[in-house]
Amino acid sequence: MASSEMPLVTVITPSFNQGKFIRETIESVLSQDYLNIEHIVIDGGSSDETLSILKEYESRDSRFHFVSEPDNGQSHALNKGLKLAKGSIIGWLNSDDTYLTKSVKKAVDTLENHPEWAMVYGSAYITNEENKILKTAPVQPFNIENLFHGCIICQPAAFIKKKVLDKLGGIDESFDFCMDYDLWLRISKNNHKIGYVEDFLANSRFHPSSKTATSFVDIGFPEILRTSLKNYGTASNNWINHFLLNHYNKGPYWYLKLFKSNSIFGPTPKISQSNLYEDSWAPSFLRLFIENNEEKPLHSLIIKGTQENYHWSAFRFYLNGECFKTIKVDKGPFTIELEIPSQQTDSIIDIICKQTHISNDNRKISYKITEIIPLSEEENQFIKEFQKGSKNVVNWMNHNRKPIPNFPLEI
Repeated sequence: MASSEMPLVTVITPSFNQGKFIRETIESVLSQDYLNIEHIVIDGGSSDETLSILKEYESRDSRFHFVSEPDNGQSHALNKGLKLAKGSIIGWLNSDDTYLTKSVKKAVDTLENHPEWAMVYGSAYITNEENKILKTAPVQPFNIENLFHGCIICQPAAFIKKKVLDKLGGIDESFDFCMDYDLWLRISKNNHKIGYVEDFLANSRFHPSSKTATSFVDIGFPEILRTSLKNYGTASNNWINHFLLNHYNKGPYWYLKLFKSNSIFGPTPKISQSNLYEDSWAPSFLRLFIENNEEKPLHSLIIKGTQENYHWSAFRFYLNGECFKTIKVDKGPFTIELEIPSQQTDSIIDIICKQTHISNDNRKISYKITEIIPLSEEENQFIKEFQKGSKNVVNWMNHNRKPIPNFPLEI
């Protein structure tokens, strides 16, 4: 097939201060034996040697173009590249990753032989800072159920038809880490076919400053849950258990807050209103309005905070106007685990502390709240199981949580 008859492939590379690696990335694109290719680098205004490297390649090869200006991050850069792309097939190669020899031609040939496919991907290697192979990426042949349980696609080894990307609105810019996983989910759930070629197409570089190394837990896991909830309506236990086992040191309350915000245990109790001050100081009469769900009503309350002004304080707790508990709180940090005696649809909890002092802005304040977490019985049990160890809480999750995605999985 003549060069003019081959589909144009546009490779988009988002970039920011990756001068250490970007030359190798560009060379891996422009040295491909597939001729009908353009490479667009969208640089976020790098301050290292990146700009001089980009200028060098633009002067040398007419297939190479770049834009360098401040942007809103990687997802925004990719969408900017999509608007400039002329190719019918899109490759997405980050500025520290590389293609293997003949990878573009293999992807194009596969898509030409399977015109019903919206996207094709292959296997990939995980490499180190010097691009030496560490291991193979955890890639599997495509299956929607497997994709629900984990990201079975390595992003630099994927090639997508531009018309599909345009139809889906490009990259979701609300994601900073999981924009690729979100894209695979959106492609598959919108009935676009994804194919797999049993060949190695790319290297994904792992190094100390890579997102995987710096952000996988604190940014990556919340985004995994959010994109799972967005696309499936729930998240797989496989994802959750991976983090519980490997990042157990984050603690039960970190996980619980994350699970509540992503409805991992369903519609559980939440605080709808309170008179807690914005700077987390509590007045002597603290009122909490708890919004309940009939199926999973309020079971208990976790209150974490600190009081530094008295040797001890007495906290008196009221449920809908009736006192049910008095607790002595010593000076310093405190954690109160409070079981609620009634499971009404809506609850008002008052906490009265007679020890108060006047703040610099003339407020009557008693203590400072770190967090207040209303718990369903299931969430309360999660805390108890978590405290027994990571393997114990994983076993409990597998026996007690059965996520059902809100669209059919192809098995």
